[in-house]
Amino acid sequence: MSIQLITPENEGLKVVWLDGSSSSFPWLWLRDHSESEKDLHPNSKQRQIDVFSEKPDNSIIKAFIDQNNNNVVVKWADQSDSFISFDLLQSMATVSSPSAQALNNSTYWNSSSEIKIFPEMSYDEFMGDGGLKKWLSHIQRNGFVLVTETLASPHATKELMERMAYVRNSIFGGFSVWDNKLENPDDTAFTSLAIEPHTDGTYVHDAPGLQTLHCLQKDSVGGESQLVDGLAIAEKMRVEHPDYFNILSSINIPGRYIKDGIYLEAKRPLIRVNDKNEVVQISFNNHDRAPFRLDNDLMSQFYEAYKVFHNLANDKSRQFQFMLEPGKVLTFDNWRVLHARSSLTGYRQLCGGYHNREDFESKLRLI
Repeated sequence: MSIQLITPENEGLKVVWLDGSSSSFPWLWLRDHSESEKDLHPNSKQRQIDVFSEKPDNSIIKAFIDQNNNNVVVKWADQSDSFISFDLLQSMATVSSPSAQALNNSTYWNSSSEIKIFPEMSYDEFMGDGGLKKWLSHIQRNGFVLVTETLASPHATKELMERMAYVRNSIFGGFSVWDNKLENPDDTAFTSLAIEPHTDGTYVHDAPGLQTLHCLQKDSVGGESQLVDGLAIAEKMRVEHPDYFNILSSINIPGRYIKDGIYLEAKRPLIRVNDKNEVVQISFNNHDRAPFRLDNDLMSQFYEAYKVFHNLANDKSRQFQFMLEPGKVLTFDNWRVLHARSSLTGYRQLCGGYHNREDFESKLRLI
């Protein structure tokens, strides 16, 4: 969509697009969004102009289209110039308040049979040209990806993770190696016990965006992994149980993590939505849910709603079940997909870690 013409008006600049539609940009907005080198740093892309410290004179001498540089140029009465690119004006053509980025709801799955393109690729494919883009696309589409034929070593796994971004630090460290034989485990993940479907980090304000797991050694029976699409559950509840959806998207549920010298607690809805009521994040961990109290009637409704989500998450028909094996690296969207594990006997060693959500979104914008 290119610009057909511009017309200065009292309140701002009217831009008419080639398709005949139009947008009106206030004069102060145009000055504030100038992309000239003095107004927007050419390297950092940080705003240099400050339209608040002194009230600018927003009366104009003229405004015109610079087709050679794909800019609109505004010459102000105070002798300064503003340059606003066609791309920026086009991206802002429609008025809308900034919203938290919604999860991709076009390909959510209610069972593994609904996954049309199975998210799997080899290690060599991932490390090759176009591999990262395909890996990211799998996660965006289905919420997880498996990388096969990976050397069963911490080094190879960390190398895989760092191809996306740096590994996030948490109370468990950064990139870690662990097994199920710790003498005093501070989380059920480090035991042989079964773990119900959940997301990690309900007790921190910014839950990990992606989680990666790789089984390095396996001499055990059981321990199958399960993945559940939490977004699919949320959308099912929106349609079939709208009152429960509203409860789970409006009540802040506290999560907590307690050990010697540490007491973490954070609160947010199980289904976090943006101002368009689109699902942004699923945050569900019955193991780490902290005590809280509501009005008796509302508390009863909360339990009913929570039970529906809990039972759907634990419905075996909704789960993708598989075995983590040496050489097979799992990465999943911790803001969307719930993960679980059956109990096991024997020995198992794993490695892995977290990525921040913003780093995942950053790479998606760039590829």
